Amino acid sequence: MFRNFAITTVTKKIISQDEKFDIWSLIRRSNTTDPYIVMAKHRMNKSPTKRAKTAARTIGRRKRRQSSAESVSGESMRSHTSTDVYDFDAVPDDYDYDAEDDGHDLRNSNDHCQEMYERACKEFGVHPVAYFHNALRSDKCVLKHRQMTADEIKAISVALVGNSSIETLDLAENDMGPLGASYIADMLRENTFVKSLGLAENNLGIVGVKCITDIIVKQDTVNSLDISGNGLRECDAEVIRPLLENTIHLKHLNLSHNQLRESGGEVVGESLVYNDTMESLDLSWNHLRRDGACFIAEGLAENTCLKKLNLAWNGFYLDGCREIARALGENKTLIELDLTCNRISKECLEKLISGLKKNTTLEIIRLGWNPITPAGAMMMLEFVRDTRTTGLKEVDLTDQLVEPAFVELLGEIEASRTEIKVVYGQVRGQDNRGDDDDEKQLMDENPIIVLMEFGKLMGFRLMDLFAALDKDGSKSLDHDEIRTGLRMVNIPLSDKCIEILINKLDVDGDGEIDFGELMAAQTEHRKKMSKFYAAQEGDIDIGETEIGRVRIKLSRLMAKKMSGNPAFRRSVQQMHNLLKSQGGELKLAQKMSEKLEVGLAHNSDKVPNVQSDVSKLTSQSKRLLEQMGILEDEPPPPPKPEESK
Repeated sequence: MFRNFAITTVTKKIISQDEKFDIWSLIRRSNTTDPYIVMAKHRMNKSPTKRAKTAARTIGRRKRRQSSAESVSGESMRSHTSTDVYDFDAVPDDYDYDAEDDGHDLRNSNDHCQEMYERACKEFGVHPVAYFHNALRSDKCVLKHRQMTADEIKAISVALVGNSSIETLDLAENDMGPLGASYIADMLRENTFVKSLGLAENNLGIVGVKCITDIIVKQDTVNSLDISGNGLRECDAEVIRPLLENTIHLKHLNLSHNQLRESGGEVVGESLVYNDTMESLDLSWNHLRRDGACFIAEGLAENTCLKKLNLAWNGFYLDGCREIARALGENKTLIELDLTCNRISKECLEKLISGLKKNTTLEIIRLGWNPITPAGAMMMLEFVRDTRTTGLKEVDLTDQLVEPAFVELLGEIEASRTEIKVVYGQVRGQDNRGDDDDEKQLMDENPIIVLMEFGKLMGFRLMDLFAALDKDGSKSLDHDEIRTGLRMVNIPLSDKCIEILINKLDVDGDGEIDFGELMAAQTEHRKKMSKFYAAQEGDIDIGETEIGRVRIKLSRLMAKKMSGNPAFRRSVQQMHNLLKSQGGELKLAQKMSEKLEVGLAHNSDKVPNVQSDVSKLTSQSKRLLEQMGILEDEPPPPPKPEESK
């Protein structure tokens, strides 16, 4: 007791004598006086980890070191940070907080970590983040897209030093740089409770990544690490090796969106031979190419633990597929393999199938966005039918055109093997889009409501589209004009459903839709919107309102029909989150309007008659469509012969 009092007294004197004291040096002082910290760490590390013996081949493997998290006797070897030395003054009432959550009074908290965060922010001259302040009491903290400075990361690290509740920490896309990574590494020296660490897209570079990998290898308490998109180059590959060879508890590692290339593939392949604890590894978007694929395949053949491997977007082609096939014939643990967009042709697929015939454990294989041709897709399906020993349950051939015979064969396979799932693209000679349940159900809804809600999701007004298509100024549109307009805005409906929608719009059957009818429908839409807002504010399911029902079905349909564009798919996915908050449709409309041109470009083959119809539009209509992002500016006329001279 006397010792604790003395330390606290000395700390107060230091603070009073030097107002610019280094709080970062202070928190790293080792002390063993706090019983809570001592007991928490002792319970975590009280028994040494015992490695399970495997029946796999171990000849030539290196001896794995014991985790530094515990000693031979089972007691913790780490220093213990006291909480008594943090006897800080109260934060002033007028201190400026980052107003993210006005529903909590941050200054009434008695939690020590929150007090540490408040004081650190004050000392470093940064604003506290309300979300992080509240998350210090939970087991998960996701703090993304804030572009935080090094001092903000430093303040967060100070608060996390003594925190024992947060197990998942995701600081992706904050541009913390190498300096911020060094603060996170210093925090991890004392905090052994963080199990999942996300540092993706933070511009760490080799210096920052090395700070993180060194402490993770030394402490060996993190089981999931994401350092994707941090600018690792081919010459930096060696920094990855200790993560795979010298850790026991690291189970999930994400290295995607770097540039490890062939040398990185060699390092990872060699390390996989010695690793027997890693369960999932993401190497997508790393420019591994043929040689990198060969090295990875060699390690995969020897590995005895990996269950999920992502090698998408690496350009393997024939030689890479041949080596991967050989590895699949020897590997007995891999469950999911992603080879999306790897220049896999029909010939490459034949090599892969030769390896799959010898494999009995692989359950999921992803081959989407590869030029395997309809014949190659049929060959893959015949392999699934004829090979009873295969463990495949899901085959992903996203965006691959198939023949009608493929669908018939798939039906026969599904009749005998109900667990099989095959994803494919369009069927040659068929328009299967009208078979979608959401599309059929939308045909039962009010067509005006469907069109107005689609306009909101895409970022345009139905009235503006009507005015742009009314070429003769008659205040009415015939069926052909409406059909052309719906195709121009890329509505995700089949031709059959578009015809049904147009016929329902033409209430009186005179072949035209009048502007007055549209205005009356818009008034009705406003009334229904009031019910939708009332449902949002009250405890009512928005799916029970007509607006909510149509909007949910449309968002699902757009996500499925426009899934080929990842950016557009993410925007549509935000629909489910934005519907939960009042005014969500306005935010979504702003987001979707930015993606309108992208969606049209992706589906340009579905509107072949747009350019021919453009010449029929008036100049005013053309300008309006250009503002909406539907039409591009017309090229300038060629110069006259005299001007060119």
